[in-house]
Amino acid sequence: MKRLSLLAAVLALGGCVNLSGALKEDPTADQFYTLDTRYYRFCRGETADCQDLTSIVSVRAQLAPIEKVYGRTISGPNYPTDLARMILTPPDGSYTSTPMDSDGRYFRIPINTHTDTVWTTIDNAYNSIYR
Repeated sequence: MKRLSLLAAVLALGGCVNLSGALKEDPTADQFYTLDTRYYRFCRGETADCQDLTSIVSVRAQLAPIEKVYGRTISGPNYPTDLARMILTPPDGSYTSTPMDSDGRYFRIPINTHTDTVWTTIDNAYNSIYR
């Protein structure tokens, strides 16, 4: 009975270890974007591959591709908040965001031309400053 209990404990712990890498192995983990509306993080699915929307304050001149695809300018005084609103509710209604939690902090955003443009533009702008 002791051996059976020990074996069950080892298997349970082994399962926990395997679950820690589950998102990396899940092929759907990056088939959408996630927007964290508290910290303005725009991530690939539920992965740690994220863009910081607050970085756009320093690169206003490079946001033209986003403004073109969404059909409006990103306005101040709080540029990250305006971009987050634009991502959540595109002016042309081309897609719908979906809340992922009951607090309304995290939203699932579909991958499409609009959201890929946001991702690429912010990545390029960040790289132009920091790399």
